[in-house]
Amino acid sequence: MLIPKYWAQYKQRFELSVTANTFNSKQATIKRYGWSDISQVEALSHAKARVDDAHKRWLAGEDILRRERREEYNEGNGIPIREEIISEHNFPENELSNNSAAVTKLVVTRNSYGAQVANIDNIAIIDVDNGDLLRHKYPDDYNHHGFLVNQSNPSTKIKVWAFVFIIIASVIAWLGLSWLWLLMVMIGATVYLWQQASARDKARAQKYADDATSLLPYMTDLIKKRIVNHPTEGFRLYQTPAGFRIIATHDTIAPNDKLVTDWFEYFHADANYVRLCQVQQCFRARLTAKPWRMSEVESNKLAKDIPAKNFWFAEDNISDDTDAQHRKDLEARKQWIIYYDKYAKNYRACRYVETFSGRDFVSDSIVQASIDAFVRWHDSACQVDKELEMA
Repeated sequence: MLIPKYWAQYKQRFELSVTANTFNSKQATIKRYGWSDISQVEALSHAKARVDDAHKRWLAGEDILRRERREEYNEGNGIPIREEIISEHNFPENELSNNSAAVTKLVVTRNSYGAQVANIDNIAIIDVDNGDLLRHKYPDDYNHHGFLVNQSNPSTKIKVWAFVFIIIASVIAWLGLSWLWLLMVMIGATVYLWQQASARDKARAQKYADDATSLLPYMTDLIKKRIVNHPTEGFRLYQTPAGFRIIATHDTIAPNDKLVTDWFEYFHADANYVRLCQVQQCFRARLTAKPWRMSEVESNKLAKDIPAKNFWFAEDNISDDTDAQHRKDLEARKQWIIYYDKYAKNYRACRYVETFSGRDFVSDSIVQASIDAFVRWHDSACQVDKELEMA
């Protein structure tokens, strides 16, 4: 798993020699992240080394990225996901990590919006979004983003409305009528069009809700067909607020295994999730609620965004008076986490649906012990059996 324990950020301003043969600007401030599993000092050293490397390429005339931007799901910047490690576990829990190849390693992190996430090295978790399933089940009704294909574009509506306004205004001006007529016509047209748009939106929302309801039997059928053709496999199905989670329960497996790629494709796994699993070489499962789905956010008991999301690792490095705001944000982050973890207990991340096993399902006892232990831990952390709102 590529989940560094320590992070640092380093930036340095450089000036280009007047004799250098380059078309770049004569000054550049380069900022890079560094990471390490050893210490904060090592992470800072790594960040400085990456700045030095970027500086050399800049001097050579390369058009470098001056500041590394945060990218969700690691969209190809080659940097591990920056997430704070909360805890680490082994399954079975009484085994040491170097005692057996069958031991499963789990790292719990806090993601960019504050939720706790399980990162596990060898038990396959498949994340599926409703949108991906809808476009496969109803290809004529939903586009590749999972939206209804006949849903009007807001910008198109504005253009049409502007065109109608110009036509009406022109007609009234040509007839020499009072502009009061224009106001009355526009008010009437607005009321009519608003009613029509509301009716269409309501119909689309109802269609989406009806279609989404049909996805659970669709997913269970997919799993049943899978284990008929692959009778040694077994899966545990969960429903999430906007999709499904599937855990393979028959064997441990590496994220880069060809079979995992087959599962991702067969079950229509979320493309962003697939990419993140491949980059971090682990499987992931959100354990706690998304903040914006919590009623405490709507009632202003909890801020929607976690403070210091981009520099939480800087706590030990802040000493300059110019970083007073950073210190303030880090304190706000600590307080936000206390409240979030408290309120998150009122929600479950998913609900258990059913377990499916092929007729030839057989698992090694040690491997099965790891899987069973993780499943129990996962179900407890996600509160799947509690009658709580999913978020």
